[in-house]
Amino acid sequence: MGEIKSTWELAMERTADIKSDKTAVRKNELKKIGQKIASDYMNSDTPEPKNLQKAIKEYKGDERNTVESSAVEILLSHISLPRDENFQERLNYVEKGLKALIGKDSQLSSVLQQVSQFFTQYLQHREQLTEQVKQQYEPQLRQKQQNLTRQYGYEIELKPEQDPEYTQLLQRHMQQLEQQYQNALNEVKDQIRSFYDE
Repeated sequence: MGEIKSTWELAMERTADIKSDKTAVRKNELKKIGQKIASDYMNSDTPEPKNLQKAIKEYKGDERNTVESSAVEILLSHISLPRDENFQERLNYVEKGLKALIGKDSQLSSVLQQVSQFFTQYLQHREQLTEQVKQQYEPQLRQKQQNLTRQYGYEIELKPEQDPEYTQLLQRHMQQLEQQYQNALNEVKDQIRSFYDE
């Protein structure tokens, strides 16, 4: 009869040929360090670009490039479509951090000024879209109110936000709008990445 092997023995046989790639492990560690440095910068009450630079300068050569590149990606991740008018402060912190790491001050300032205008336009389009969808849905809402009034014998006032159909309609339109703006924002982020790669 054949020998019965334990699960442990089988696992050890399968992994015997796998050797840890020390370079890949170190690169992954450095990426995490860069992410933490940038996250700490952004989460600080008063982000200081000098502290960001100082933390990254502790690394040299390829290690520094990996840490810095990872930090740049975290800063870029903070450039996201806003939900309200309070986006400017965060965008300013991102700008200062990117300038500290990339340089190219005038180019970054120009691009991020456009991003600020883009965000303001996006918020305006969200408001306009909400109003358009409300107006578009108004006849259906009035019909539902009339039906409920007939059914219950007294007048019932409905607001669009109370109606699941309206909410779904608005959500579909918002998703389309967000997708259009997100695609444009991704192009801007790629442009900023190209400043880093130069």
